[in-house]
Amino acid sequence: MKQGKAILALGLLPLFIATAAAQFSDVTVEISVDRMPEKERMDLKTLEQMIPYYLENYEWFENNYGIEIPIKISMFPEAVSTSGFERVFSSQFLISTASGDQRFFEKNFKFVYNTNDPLMHTDLIHSLTGALDFYAYMLIAGELDTYEPLGGNNIYDKARDIATRGQMSERASGWKSRMKELDEIQRLRDYRLFKYYYWLAIDNIDQEKLKEARSAIDKMLEHLERMFQINARERYAHVFLDVHARDIAEIIRDFGTPKQLNKIIALDPDNEAIYKELGMRE
Repeated sequence: MKQGKAILALGLLPLFIATAAAQFSDVTVEISVDRMPEKERMDLKTLEQMIPYYLENYEWFENNYGIEIPIKISMFPEAVSTSGFERVFSSQFLISTASGDQRFFEKNFKFVYNTNDPLMHTDLIHSLTGALDFYAYMLIAGELDTYEPLGGNNIYDKARDIATRGQMSERASGWKSRMKELDEIQRLRDYRLFKYYYWLAIDNIDQEKLKEARSAIDKMLEHLERMFQINARERYAHVFLDVHARDIAEIIRDFGTPKQLNKIIALDPDNEAIYKELGMRE
């Protein structure tokens, strides 16, 4: 559990009840319109302003921890066509946490957006809002995994429900690959536990539980090693490591052991220079 954050959440419970929808914060959206005709440019810039409100002002789950996740979305529309009364955009799409330790990319994201279309939360699967809902739950689930071991399971189920219905919708493009990505993450039990123990180590340090912190570092490395024994280039773990390598080095330097430092260097040689520069005791 991210104990420090959990304690903060309890202390501010009335505030969170009053602002229950604030589960995504500081949603930054950038839609590149350089390749679009003038009419589409104007409409896409309107959409760029609508997406943050859609994500920020909705209660996605029962937020017992008071979680607020800052996220970034980048879209690069490359083509637009008309199908009946619908205008279909083809775009690259990237959504991530602000830190970048969770990120999802689609090279060929197809979505319908007509002039003055509202963004509405509905049980019907829309090509745009359905994808936003799916990735919202993916990011929330990944965050909850850092509060409790495999704590995102119930939220991953919500993402799965959307992907299942998306594959049966009129516009099924992209849903098969999204389901595949979800399946892959849920199979990566050691990746998810690796993240949990990383944050548990930090929480223990914050509470001056140094023995427990060292034990959490051991567990973190144990799960990372198990995962890399199966696939040494597992991409989600390497994304997380690249973002947090400096913090890992400093945690091990100040609260871990030389053996733990040698182990992370062996497991993550891509960041060896960082571990050696910051992780060595003077």
